[in-house]
This record gives sequence, C-alpha cells and structure tokens, in this order.
Amino acid sequence: MGAGTDPVEGSALAISLLQYLADHALLTIATTHFGELKALKYQDERFENASVEFDESTLSPTYRLLWGIPGRSNALTIARRLGLKPEVVESAKTQLGGATDDVNQVIAGLEAQRRRQETKAEEAQDLLQQAERLYKEVSEKATALQERERALRVSQEVAVQQAIAQAKGEIAQVIRRLQQGQPTAQDAQSATKALSEIAEKFIPEPPPKSKVGFLPKVGDRIRIPKLGQTAEVLTAPDEDGELTVRFGIMKMTVKREDVESLDGQKAETAVKEPKSRGEAKIITLTETPAIRTSQNTVDIRGRRVADSEIILDKAISEATGPIWIIHGHGTGKLRQGVHAFLHQHPRVSRYEAAEQADGGTGVTVAYVD
Repeated sequence: MGAGTDPVEGSALAISLLQYLADHALLTIATTHFGELKALKYQDERFENASVEFDESTLSPTYRLLWGIPGRSNALTIARRLGLKPEVVESAKTQLGGATDDVNQVIAGLEAQRRRQETKAEEAQDLLQQAERLYKEVSEKATALQERERALRVSQEVAVQQAIAQAKGEIAQVIRRLQQGQPTAQDAQSATKALSEIAEKFIPEPPPKSKVGFLPKVGDRIRIPKLGQTAEVLTAPDEDGELTVRFGIMKMTVKREDVESLDGQKAETAVKEPKSRGEAKIITLTETPAIRTSQNTVDIRGRRVADSEIILDKAISEATGPIWIIHGHGTGKLRQGVHAFLHQHPRVSRYEAAEQADGGTGVTVAYVD
C-alpha cells in the first residue's frame, strides 16, 4: 500500500489508512516496502510485523512466514548478483543514508537470532528423543531385573520351605526315638548333639552386626543365633571364651562369639589360649530334653475358658520346661482364650502350635522360663 506515488506521501497516507482500518476493521493484512510502516508496531500495539523469508544465496523466497520480524529490502544485493557494476551498488548504498542501513542490520540480526533459536530447538528435540529412548531402555532393564529378582526370591523361598520341612522331619524323628522308651542321660546327650547338627545344617549364619562390645554377665538374657534360642547366662565367659547358658530345662556350653545381646550386640571376642590336645567342647544336661510326657501335657478339652485359665496357671507354676496344652479345634474360642492367657503370662516366653504328630493346631506348646 502507498505504492505508485512519492514515498514520503505514500508512507503518510499508508499510516493514516492503517490506523483508520485498525479502528473500524477486525483484521487488516497489508504489504509494503516502506520502512516507516515497519516502525508502526512500536508506536501502536494493535500492529504486528511479519515477513516472508528470502534466500540471498539463491535469490528466491522460501515461503516461510517469519512472525514478529519485519522484512528487509534486498534490492542492492539482488542488483549486485544480477551483474550491476559494483561501483554503482556502492554509490547507491551511500545514497541510502545510515538510518536505513542500521534498520537493515537490525533486521538481519533478528533473522540470524531466529535461525540460531531454530537450530537449538532442533537440537533440544533430538536430545529429548534420545532421553526418551534411554528412559525406555532403562525401564525395560529395570523391569527385567525385578522379574529376575522375583523369580530368585520365589526359588529361595521354596528351598527354605523344603529345608524347614526336612529339618522338622529330622527333629520329629529324634523326639520319637526318645519317646519310645525311658530317656537316659546318654539318650538326651545324643539327642542334643543331633539337634545341634540339624541346626548347623539348616540355620544360616546370621549377618554380621555393626554393634560390638557386649560382655555377657551371670543372669543376662542372651540370644544364640545359630540355634534360634534365647537363654540365661549361668557362668561368665572363662579364659577360653566359653560360658554356660540355660534355655528351658537344658544347659549347654557355648562360645562367646556365638552369642549376642537381645538388642543385637555381638559379644567381645575372647583371646584364645592354645587348647591341650584332645580337649573338646562338652555339652552337659541336668535333665532330659523337652519331650512330651503325661506330666507336661494338660488336657482342657470341653472346659470353659475361665476354668482352663486356673488349670493352666497351676500347670505353668509347676512346670520346669515346655508344656503341651490340648484344647482341640471346636469353634476355636477355647484356643483363642488359651493364647490370650499365655500371651500375658509372665513365665511364658513364647507359644506355638504343636507338631502335626503331636496334634497340630489342636495342641499348643507353651515355653515356660
């Protein structure tokens, strides 16, 4: 617009016409080569510049719309490329004046900045796609690793259950052998040795604890991880680092490094003196091991919970080891009452269902300290 007449008058007429259209029309699109119209955007916010990209190397438009960047005249560049004498082009540049040249420089800078931004945007898009690919690969590997870990846990659990079942079976055989006749001290010692071998075979070594420095004293309650038992210290560790402990009705001698406090502290390591040839660890028993007999079995089937508590309290007060409580299955109320009573009794350290051969869930074994 404004073409075909004096550039000064054409620019003034074009500006006035555009302002009128801005007041009365919803949208106006105007093309121009006048530099004054390119500055209109900075005087009136209702206007915006745009241009169509021009490739100076091929002297042809790319038909890409550059929003926010005004177009710049390429007449002198095209004239030089078309063969116009260089001195004529240079003379024309001097005729333009500095203002026009400065405007063209600013526009050229905006165009270059836009190209750099487009390049960076493409690079960022490439990086995003690479990150997405890496994330997908890592997620797939993590999922595969989780599946392998799950399968390993399942196989380990199966192996543990099989080992537990085998250990229970071997322990039950030891108990049945003792129940077949009147147990002697020699039978008890053999049974204790067999149980220790079973524990060594099936119970894994506990993980090392960070806490050290525990010194067992007489009367302390300690834990023996290898046997899975808590015990009372009867004698302090000797010069060989061995101490006598009692759990239930059994006494045995253990090494200081094989015990720990109830909160997980390992005992201080003993400085061992060379043992004389032929010396061996001795396990002593004051009484026979925990075996179910008529004396340590209480039958309360068919009784009320209140009556059963009186009977159990008397049996626990007289017990020197575990007792077997026959309550049967029934509705389960008697068993629940028995368990509640055992849970709060100060002399009962723990209780559990009996072995299947001894009645299973119809019988509860209470361990009395």
